[in-house]
Amino acid sequence: MSCVAARGVWKGYRVGPQRVEVLRGVDLEAGFGEVVAVVGPSGSGKSTLLHLISTVDYPDRGSIFHLGKKVLKSEEWRAKWRRHNVGVVFQSLQLIPTLTVLENVMLPMELVGMPPHKAKLRAKMLLERLGLGDKLERYPTELSGGEQQRAAVARALANSPKILVADEPASNLDKGNRRLVASIIREFADSGGCAIVSTHEEEIVAVADAVCALEGGRLNCRR
Repeated sequence: MSCVAARGVWKGYRVGPQRVEVLRGVDLEAGFGEVVAVVGPSGSGKSTLLHLISTVDYPDRGSIFHLGKKVLKSEEWRAKWRRHNVGVVFQSLQLIPTLTVLENVMLPMELVGMPPHKAKLRAKMLLERLGLGDKLERYPTELSGGEQQRAAVARALANSPKILVADEPASNLDKGNRRLVASIIREFADSGGCAIVSTHEEEIVAVADAVCALEGGRLNCRR
């Protein structure tokens, strides 16, 4: 049983009168304990693929499997599954501007019923691990782009997910923090989960078990 698998996945969008196929029969597999890096030029469809793998979106054709289960089309089912099993770092980050950094990281835990005091302890631990221990009461707009990105990584890990899907999680970071995030992703996989990460950063590629190149709607993986 794979941690994550994509089988014959197609996804396209209408652009005016034309339909553009972004993904054309993509296959991908990540085992437990693995990091899979997805690379490719901007606009190649990396974000589209990660939206499907994370269950935020659903393929036109083909199937996504998580932990041996087929991901269902129902938005309600996908939202519930994601809350409990998938951590997502969006390229746009999507931190809530009216919540502090600490509250942003606590929120996913509170949504699944974790007592606030436990959620606060775990959120503080994650933020400290990511070098944000002195930013707990700041709001997202008071952080640099790199600090916001690290806060988003902490939030994605909050519920101890089995699957981590991260879209360019180190694009705004300096070399030291790229290495930090890469090591945290590697540690996450080594603890028994799996991570699918789109990236242009060599530090992320260096910790990957497989590198998958996406171009022309096709995915080619090497291990």
